[in-house]
Amino acid sequence: MINVDITVNDEGKVTDVIMDGHANQGEYGHDIVCAGVSAVLFGSVSAIMGLTTEKPDIDYEDDGGYFHIRSVDINNKEAQLILQAMLVSLQTIEEEYNENIRLNYK
Repeated sequence: MINVDITVNDEGKVTDVIMDGHANQGEYGHDIVCAGVSAVLFGSVSAIMGLTTEKPDIDYEDDGGYFHIRSVDINNKEAQLILQAMLVSLQTIEEEYNENIRLNYK
């Protein structure tokens, strides 16, 4: 299962996102949940870096299964909007594939 731990401050702004685990929905290379989650996550981080002044601190494992985004300025409205859009997309995937992905808000 993919666990996505999302830390949100009292104002509802995203401060930290950790994705850990594997969906195990299909065989390696054919797992649509993994592909969808990865596309949403990498696309969102690329959008933050390409469309805003933010350069988030990112940590990941080369073989997949772990990705950590942190140090996004909570006052950067554009970056926060992209993060919120990312969460909406991940929630949509979770609704359909709740045995393969779980979002945990902290």
